[in-house]
Amino acid sequence: MGSFKESFWGPTGFDELRHLVKQGADFNKELAAIAQERAELEAAYGKGLVKLALRTSRAARDAFGTTSEAWLGVSEDMEREGELHRALSVALLQEVYRALRALHEAQAPVRKALEAAVERKARLLRDRRSAQLRAKRQAHERTRDRERLLVPDSSCNRDAVEVSSKLEAKRRRSEELFERAHREYYAASVSAERVRQEWQQLRSQAAQRFQVLEEERLSAARDALQHYIQLLDHIGPAREQSLNTARRTTSNVDVHRDIQEAIQQRATGPDVPEQLLPDFYAEDLENPMQPDRRRQALEALLQMLMRDLETERKGKQGVENLAKVFQESPKFGSVDAQIKVNENLKQLRLMLAFLEASRHKVQCVLMGLEGRPRPHHPLAANLELRRDRHGLPQTVLKVPPWVEMREADAIPESPEISSHSERRSPSREREPADGWPDTSTDTEDDAEQRLCLGADGGPHQCRALYDYCPQQDDELALSTGDIITVHAKTEEGWWHGEVRGMCGLFPATYVEELL
Repeated sequence: MGSFKESFWGPTGFDELRHLVKQGADFNKELAAIAQERAELEAAYGKGLVKLALRTSRAARDAFGTTSEAWLGVSEDMEREGELHRALSVALLQEVYRALRALHEAQAPVRKALEAAVERKARLLRDRRSAQLRAKRQAHERTRDRERLLVPDSSCNRDAVEVSSKLEAKRRRSEELFERAHREYYAASVSAERVRQEWQQLRSQAAQRFQVLEEERLSAARDALQHYIQLLDHIGPAREQSLNTARRTTSNVDVHRDIQEAIQQRATGPDVPEQLLPDFYAEDLENPMQPDRRRQALEALLQMLMRDLETERKGKQGVENLAKVFQESPKFGSVDAQIKVNENLKQLRLMLAFLEASRHKVQCVLMGLEGRPRPHHPLAANLELRRDRHGLPQTVLKVPPWVEMREADAIPESPEISSHSERRSPSREREPADGWPDTSTDTEDDAEQRLCLGADGGPHQCRALYDYCPQQDDELALSTGDIITVHAKTEEGWWHGEVRGMCGLFPATYVEELL
């Protein structure tokens, strides 16, 4: 069953959701006004009641779902009514009008506060994106300046010591500005991503709260309708025939069905987060830069990303341990605390995806410089390269759903890039399962395989997380969701197993073990 939290995303998603909730509030407000006027018209029923029935019909026709259909039946019943007495007028004021009005007055400030909070966070995100763009342009400009100063000038006299010292001073100053600009750009990118995650989380919370408000509003409209029918039921047998029709429409009111119909008619699509990855000057091979300095710059960026990845993974491990405690001991923490832990874990997964995709991007360029094949990575298919209005490259990671849904580490870890050594077996060559060359050579102990048994002594099993296309004849083809029986594991990251009657090798980083 769908929900507002999952269905209203995209550029116009929140505006559409806000308009939907406001339209519902206006609908309930109109119903309250209708009930009040109905009570005032009871003394002189006739013409005024017909006019009010038309208003009711128009208000319900602008909405949709079983609730609006039921109120259309009420408008028809109004037209068939002849007259009502004062007791009915008083009862309408007390049981219908006041309930709807009180709910409207209680929900209005909550709705406005949620809208204002999301708008503030959206403005902050726009400001952070602008700061990120400025820092990016500054970093690229500083890099160009630094490269120009580092290129030897053949026209300079080597004996001119004073000129040489000035040039060296300029180079040192350029190096300082270069390092500062790159630090600021990286910090701006991380800051913008954190604000985007906060904005995304706030939007999700607001959508969830809007759904609660909408359910309360629809329930109040349904209750008001039921009170209305009960009041009319006391008028007498003369009203029985008309009331039977109204009762049938009232019994068909389904709040959850109305929510699903609202989603079906007005939803803008699921959440597909887009992370703007940092694109450094050295990554773009079209930018002029000496090969050695480009390699050094890329290696420095790679080390920085690996350090941050290690920090984030440690933080994620701590949060996962806390989540495991909550799962094993539900009474250990409150529901709010468990929700907060899950939200933090989701943010950590997103940040890991952000850093891991950035690391993969830098490693691909570095390995290309060394003439080595680019590695495989589960996030590679979700990377999109664009150009901003200034012509600078912008890599976008469209975060796949499995990044946020996995309880375990959804993003396979890759070891740091090493020297040009490769692992070799006596019969053929194979890269380790994570797609990166290993740093050691095979020994007889490395080739030893470990028999895998489950906790009950039976065969060990695992589930495929991603599709895998075999690169060699002795490898298995995997599809997402496949259950593989593991026969043996090797320390190279390749496991031997069986799926669909076929036996072969498959990468360990593409599966999760089943307990």
